[in-house]
Amino acid sequence: MDAGRGEGRLSPRLFLVAPGDITVDRLVDCLTAACRAGDVASLLVPASLAKDVTAPAQALGVAVIVSGEARDALRHGADGVQIDATTDSVADARAAVGKDRFVGAYAGASRHFAMEAAEAGADYVALDQNGASIGGEPIVKWWSAMMEIPCVAFEPVEPEGLDILLPQKPDFIRPAETMWQDAETASRIVTAIRQRLEAK
Repeated sequence: MDAGRGEGRLSPRLFLVAPGDITVDRLVDCLTAACRAGDVASLLVPASLAKDVTAPAQALGVAVIVSGEARDALRHGADGVQIDATTDSVADARAAVGKDRFVGAYAGASRHFAMEAAEAGADYVALDQNGASIGGEPIVKWWSAMMEIPCVAFEPVEPEGLDILLPQKPDFIRPAETMWQDAETASRIVTAIRQRLEAK
């Protein structure tokens, strides 16, 4: 999930997060529609969905990341695992999945946990862009200016919210949760995001 840094960096890609109560068929339908409408990089799924969703998502060119346990990512052939950002858990996950799979770390609004995760070998950090800022500086903006490791603006964002988020230079953004209602809604939401990105 290397999005690059610097003036030549492309627009942020989409980081989708599947709800735990969605059916496999609806998830795949919405994911397919989203891929047709925009630049989907990855899909975070609970372990309960990984078995049935990994292959269809990978066939669409989407990296599948399992939330929680490294063993579930390995068992189902997923591309990586996302865990909470504590030093021990990141280091353990890295050791478990090896160098060929992603380790993502959710740090919320904690600069400390984000930096600890990066030092422990995380490939990306997921940050709460709506969390309290320090000294008036949003955490995503701070991370993008300081660190090379990509960051995910993890809180769902509506297309109009991109006017505030994009100047902070996230590498990945998460569309509104309503995209999982059906394929038509997924297409509409991702298209609106793509149009906003293209207009920048």
